[in-house]
Amino acid sequence: MRKLAFGSIVLLLVTLGWGGSSVGEQTPSPRGELRVVDKHHFNWAYIVLNIFEHLFELDRAGKTVPGLATRWRWIDDHTVEFTLRQGVKFHNGEVFDAEIVKLNWEENLRLKQPFVAGEFMNFKPGSRLEILDPYTIRFLFPEPDGGALARLSMLHMGNRQFHAELGWGEKHW
Repeated sequence: MRKLAFGSIVLLLVTLGWGGSSVGEQTPSPRGELRVVDKHHFNWAYIVLNIFEHLFELDRAGKTVPGLATRWRWIDDHTVEFTLRQGVKFHNGEVFDAEIVKLNWEENLRLKQPFVAGEFMNFKPGSRLEILDPYTIRFLFPEPDGGALARLSMLHMGNRQFHAELGWGEKHW
């Protein structure tokens, strides 16, 4: 009986707050940096896939679902054209447009990301992006590429501020 009473008191104190602050007192805001302790190689995916938007996504059935692109079509075996969604702004007010897609595309090519799934997730050398207008882009591939849409679905869209302050790669995060 004593253990039950003591346990109940401890639970009550923990629940109501046992410490230096009193009821109604504002608690301080968290400060500092987020340090990832669990360094499992899939952690980046949980963060990135919940923060960054993509041109489109693949649903569980493997069908394409519009995102920052409203539509896309294959011009030929080497070229796919995307129409970008207009009126999209990043959290800092920066406008999403073809130049942002180009910035992220060039960073992706530059880094040749070491994907957990393998090197096949990288675009082939000679792949490029053309801007036709602020909301129309074309991806051109040096050879027919059946995996291009899967790769493009993983092209995360960060704004200029993200690239200036953080950028991609383990050294930055």
